Formats: sequence, structure tokens, C-alpha cells
Amino acid sequence: MKKLLALVFVLAMAAMAWAAPLDCGYFTADVPEGWTFEMVQQDDNSVTGVLKAPDNTLAFTVSALKASEQLTVKTAAGQFAQAHGATDLAKMDGEGESYEYTATVNNAPVYAQIFAIDDTAIGYIAVAGDHESELATNVFNSIEFKE
Repeated sequence: MKKLLALVFVLAMAAMAWAAPLDCGYFTADVPEGWTFEMVQQDDNSVTGVLKAPDNTLAFTVSALKASEQLTVKTAAGQFAQAHGATDLAKMDGEGESYEYTATVNNAPVYAQIFAIDDTAIGYIAVAGDHESELATNVFNSIEFKE
């Protein structure tokens, strides 16, 4: 019985380590306690911020861009990939138009996805650090853009 209570306590403490969704203004994300968000750029056509782990092992750059005839998901993907020196930009399978690439930026591995948020906006999420970790996957999948 003591072992069961200890396990329940450990699981409860682990669950408490996850905060409620962090409201970052233009998106929300479920992150562990201690994570921070910093707005780095905002104008009439785009907004970008960085969501960081307290130990700096993971960082998410999250952008929303105004779509136009000149700026489509495909052109945005090409511009981001070129800016990061990526050579593996690829269209993703599935619903909607989306692209992904990997790169190395400031000696850190980066994985990025570019996709349509809706008919008027393009989303960009880049993960610096171990993007294949369970934590990175959980945070990435929890990001929800606001309308």
C-alpha cells in the first residue's frame, strides 16, 4: 500500500509540474512550469515570439504571418528554409498545405514546419534543440494559434 501511495504521489507531482496553457497573446501552449515567452517582433503583417525552457535546452520560435498573393505557404517555407540554410525543404503529407525542414542554426539542430493557419494566415513553428524528444513533441502538438 505504501508503494502505491508513493507512486500516486510521484505521479501527482509530475502532473503538477505542467502548468496550465501559457497564453502568449496570439497562441497558447502547454508547457512545464518555468518556461518563458518573449515577443521578439510584431507589425501589421507578422508576429514572432520565442518560447523557452528554463535550462535553454529547447526553444520554440512561433510566428503568424499575414498571407497574401505574394506570401503563400510555399513562398514563406522557401524563405524560412533559405534563411536557415536548409537543403531538405519538403512538402508534408496530409491535410492542407504544409512544409518542413531541418537546419543547424547557431550550432543547434532546428526542425521547422510552415503551414496555413487559415485562409488569411500562415503559421511557422521552429524547434531548436532535441525536437524528437517527448517534451518537444508534447509542446509542439499543444501549440494552438488564436483567431
